[in-house]
Amino acid sequence: MSDSDTSRPLDELLLDRRAFLGRWIRKEASGLLRFETEEDLVQGICQRALARADAFTYDGEDAFVGWLLTLARRHVADRHDYWSALKRGSSRVLRLTWGGSTPGDPLANIVPVDTVTGPGTFAARKEALVHLSRALSALPERDRKLVLWSGEGKSLQEQADALGITYAAAQRAGLRAMERLKKTFELVARS
Repeated sequence: MSDSDTSRPLDELLLDRRAFLGRWIRKEASGLLRFETEEDLVQGICQRALARADAFTYDGEDAFVGWLLTLARRHVADRHDYWSALKRGSSRVLRLTWGGSTPGDPLANIVPVDTVTGPGTFAARKEALVHLSRALSALPERDRKLVLWSGEGKSLQEQADALGITYAAAQRAGLRAMERLKKTFELVARS
């Protein structure tokens, strides 16, 4: 890089380093690529850097790359923590009952209990968990809470109290939330 980099905005400097960050992710964070795309991880690192733009000063290429890699390591560690926490809590989520299945229902083949073992079963459950986490994150906050509370075994009355609604309203909202989750899961599984 040249002295002209000292006057270039951070977003331009980051655009120049996107390929570098992609290579770094493939080398240092390849385990996360099961859950997120390389582009999503690069985007997250750039977003983190831009959030700190006020405190950024360009002090040369080595210092900039060091700063960028520090942010990249923190982002990768945070994403790893996120997926690990989701994996630890997955048993409750996968034990949700879907109220029966219809032909062609992608949830019909999910076996939530440990009745079957083997690499194929593990891979199918892992894929279902990834789809389920993406579907959950796409739900509105209230629906997401209702689904997670159901998975945690929180009673309908506790859910109603937490939301400030009646028991019957919580029951209807919970059913709608599960139906939205099911539809969102189908869309995610097809994509």
